[in-house]
Amino acid sequence: MKRSLYTALVILNFAGLVLMTSCQRSSGEFLEDTKTAGRYVGKGIYSMFGKHGDSRQIQDTQEFVGPPEEDFVPLNDEGIYRQLSMGDTKALDEINVHTPIPQSKESPGDISSAIPGVDGFATPAMMNLNEVFSMITFDYNDYSITNAESLTVIKNIANYMKRNDTVYIFVEGHCDERGSSKYNLALGTRRSNSVRNLLIKEGVNLDKVFTISYGKERPIALGHDSTSMAQNRRTEFKILNKS
Repeated sequence: MKRSLYTALVILNFAGLVLMTSCQRSSGEFLEDTKTAGRYVGKGIYSMFGKHGDSRQIQDTQEFVGPPEEDFVPLNDEGIYRQLSMGDTKALDEINVHTPIPQSKESPGDISSAIPGVDGFATPAMMNLNEVFSMITFDYNDYSITNAESLTVIKNIANYMKRNDTVYIFVEGHCDERGSSKYNLALGTRRSNSVRNLLIKEGVNLDKVFTISYGKERPIALGHDSTSMAQNRRTEFKILNKS
């Protein structure tokens, strides 16, 4: 009898260990493996423990798989920085959305900086500049800027900044809800850097354009349909005039 009881306890302990291991994988590795299967990483975790978030039907297999996970590491091409800083216009011809242009030497928001952080910049509406600093939208999982409307926005912003040399801007990169938070932060970075690159190509001082990515954390359209997601794949602008 004692031996049977001991055997039963051993089996129960082993089963508990297996279950605990399985649960550990479910809350971590399972989400990492499936990426956006739960539509949102956070809501996927809540659903496992009985707290269900909003759900919708998956309409595309890409929504389940999500884009491949990768990090975006901006390269530090000091050669281009020096060329542009010295007014070498030939360097402008070589710039495209993929060109690794270093960020400004200024660090907005730092104690030693004369430039405030992004929260100290104004929206275009606050400065009656909506028509100049319009949003630029992107295709799914893309950061290229090729359509005529977006290129016109780039030119208009560049012309305004060249006429107003006391203006600094932040370019904010945003994404739709598909993909992991980590991936979308990287994609938002690509989008904001693409806009920055083309502004620099148009002759804007590279030290006056800063970038930031919010990934999928700040949607402007709360629906889960294709129209809403298209609106969320965007860059927006914040403006500072130090005159």
